[in-house]
Amino acid sequence: MLATARPYRMILVTCAALLALTLAAMSLHAQTPDRTHNYDAPETLVDQSFKMTLGDRPIVLELFLTSTVINSIILAMSVLAMLLFFYCLMTVKGPTMSPPAFLDEINKLVRDREYAKAADFCRRNRNIFVATIIQRCVENPATPHAVLIEMIDTEGRRRADIVWNRIGYLSDISNVAPMLGLLGTVVGMIHAFFYALPEHSASISSQVLSKAIGSAMATTMFGLIVGIVALVFYSIAKSRLTGALAETEQAVHSLADQIKRNEP
Repeated sequence: MLATARPYRMILVTCAALLALTLAAMSLHAQTPDRTHNYDAPETLVDQSFKMTLGDRPIVLELFLTSTVINSIILAMSVLAMLLFFYCLMTVKGPTMSPPAFLDEINKLVRDREYAKAADFCRRNRNIFVATIIQRCVENPATPHAVLIEMIDTEGRRRADIVWNRIGYLSDISNVAPMLGLLGTVVGMIHAFFYALPEHSASISSQVLSKAIGSAMATTMFGLIVGIVALVFYSIAKSRLTGALAETEQAVHSLADQIKRNEP
């Protein structure tokens, strides 16, 4: 029995690889010695999660720790976007949505006018995208051609909407990630002006303010990066799905024409 393999194993392997890389990077950065401060301020007044010298280039982990909660959500969205993209690469393509071996077997049964066997064959392979669409054809061979085409289009749109909704999550991530980044920046700015800045003396207020503003803008940077990457993923997946649906439509319409040619 033909079946479209679901790449759960590949998704699990990808998750494990991403988790391992993240842990390795955090372990590497954790071993980096702390940098000293250029300003004379009590250690209790300095944010322990973001130790860096003004004018120095921050490492990614330091920027990440400036807003752990929001940046963690953005990181999770980036992992989800990658998994969705890999899933689309493996499933959204012509040979997967309308396998040649499946179509050859159906065409053979249709040429022999064994419509009942063809319908049963489709039911046994309902996990294949094109199977339910073809099933509508072979279950109604005596239907007028125009009505049969309308039935095919209706079932095809229903099945296509399911796939479009799956890749639509990539578009949602590309919209939500920058908004989360902006939210983190706004929260960081509020914290800097209303909480961090009044606690310091005027002599070091400009240094504290510049550090706080820089750390607050890090979430926007992460959100924009994830949003841009997710949008690129969505564009690629949309292009692949459009081509795969065109191939599927051509194969089903060809089968419908064959059914009409079989009429006495």
